[in-house]
Amino acid sequence: MSLQVGTRLRGQNSTCEVIIVKSSDTPAVLMCAGAEMRPTAPDPTAPQVSDGPPIHLGKRYTDDDSGIEVLCTKAGIGPLTFGNSQLTQKAAKALPASD
Repeated sequence: MSLQVGTRLRGQNSTCEVIIVKSSDTPAVLMCAGAEMRPTAPDPTAPQVSDGPPIHLGKRYTDDDSGIEVLCTKAGIGPLTFGNSQLTQKAAKALPASD
């Protein structure tokens, strides 16, 4: 599956939903809680995970090695992984002082 900027993906065993902000040329799969993320609605009979790190609404998650960046549009249980790397929450940029 092609991970192009603007693609919306849903977790298949988590309520997490993301949108691709920066794509990667690396041929790998974006996964959430151990299952591949897909643009289709999750299977309602799939077991939902209840243990794992939380993925927070409105936060960006990135992998420095591949360059992929996603924005969480619906919170859920993770972790988010791309290939063999776990995505980390991107830190906010410091604003300049207004003295």
